[in-house]
Parts: sequence; structure tokens; C-alpha cells
Amino acid sequence: MMRQIEMMTQFVANVVFGKKESEITYEVIGEIGDSTSLTPLDQLHLQLCRMIREGDICGAEDILYDNMEYSNDYIRLASDFYMRLNKLSDEELDAGDFSRDEVYEGYIDMMSRLGVPVDIFGSADKSDYFVKSAPDDDSAADAPSVF
Repeated sequence: MMRQIEMMTQFVANVVFGKKESEITYEVIGEIGDSTSLTPLDQLHLQLCRMIREGDICGAEDILYDNMEYSNDYIRLASDFYMRLNKLSDEELDAGDFSRDEVYEGYIDMMSRLGVPVDIFGSADKSDYFVKSAPDDDSAADAPSVF
């Protein structure tokens, strides 16, 4: 599951940012320690990182969703958040009342809401995460193109 999340991050980096990155990280623009220079996204990023460290993963994800905005910076912030969760051990996720499947599903859901075409990755409920079977008929020709 961890590898699938990493592959999805590489896909998002390529599609959204045109880069072949293995990770997407959010870079704080303002100066840490000087709250007047921090952007709202900087402040949100620092809050999410603190909540993850404290084990309040569910609360952090709720805040991520509550503050969602449609921008590349937010895609970067959300990707950073889910990559940080992905790096946690299963025990750390369990302690935060979270699972690896929830990391995967949350990342897919967030990217979908932000307009990133991650539907090709399927669902964590499925045994085949990346390959969706082709339709038996010509209905695929009628489907809208993402690109």
C-alpha cells in the first residue's frame, strides 16, 4: 500500500507540476517563528505537522478538508500531508486511529476534489489498485478525456 501511495504522488507531481518527483513537499514561504510573515497555507502546514506529531491524525485530516482551496499550492500541501502520513509506521497510524487504507483513500478523495485525475488509481477496497479493466464495448470512446 505504501508503494501505491508513492506512485500516486509521482503521478500527481508529473500531471500537476510537470516534474518527475518521488515526493511532493510543501515549502514554508514565511519565516518560521515570525507569524506575521507566514501565509495562511504556511500556518496550516505547520498546524498539520504539529497535529501529526501529536498523534491527532483524524483531526488533522478534518482541518485539511475544512480549509480546502483550489490551487496548486493546496495540492502541494495536501500531497505533503498524505506523504507524511505514509511515512508513519502502521503502529503510529493505529495510535492515531488511522490506517494505511485511510491514507490511500484520503489522498485519492482529496486529489479528486481538487480536480486531479487520480481515478485511474481505483480504491483501496480493490485488489487491483492501478489497472481498471477496459470496457467491453465502445463506450470508452464516448468518455470525456482528462487531458
